[in-house]
Amino acid sequence: MKIQLLIIFTFFNISSLMMIQGDEEEPKRGTVQFYEKLYKTKINGVKPIGEYSDPDQFFTAIARQVGIPKLAFEAVEKKFGWKASEDVFLNAVVKGSSVQDDWGVMVFRFNKKSIEQMQKDRAAGKSIPREEMKKKMGMEMKFVTIDYEGKISFPEEKKKKPLGDTDKAGCL
Repeated sequence: MKIQLLIIFTFFNISSLMMIQGDEEEPKRGTVQFYEKLYKTKINGVKPIGEYSDPDQFFTAIARQVGIPKLAFEAVEKKFGWKASEDVFLNAVVKGSSVQDDWGVMVFRFNKKSIEQMQKDRAAGKSIPREEMKKKMGMEMKFVTIDYEGKISFPEEKKKKPLGDTDKAGCL
């Protein structure tokens, strides 16, 4: 009887150790596996972050596959009425991080006809100063933050005082 109890006790100990060891480790932040688990989707064709010359390339590849630019485009359409059309081109630049729990997306809106005209002017050899180019393109930008749960916000840009501007106390 003692031997049978010892065998049963040993079996339970071994079984519990196997269950503890069988628990999956949480994937390390900043890995493809982390984002696969977070977004419950398979991510294909994205190399480990260390194989990219710029970490932003890694985060952009992940963001595209999990739909972050699409969410940003939907957000600026809903809040500002921005929508891609025959006359308007939208572009998104995504910033990710293995430390932050959100995505930063800069959404740019360009006037297509102005861009086409500038391309023709450049092809004809006309020089266009940078400031004039921005005006002609009709470029606007909005910053969108999308956290890992999908919550969207539009951080306000802080107004910076010009250098040399002081308040009543003489501080910048």
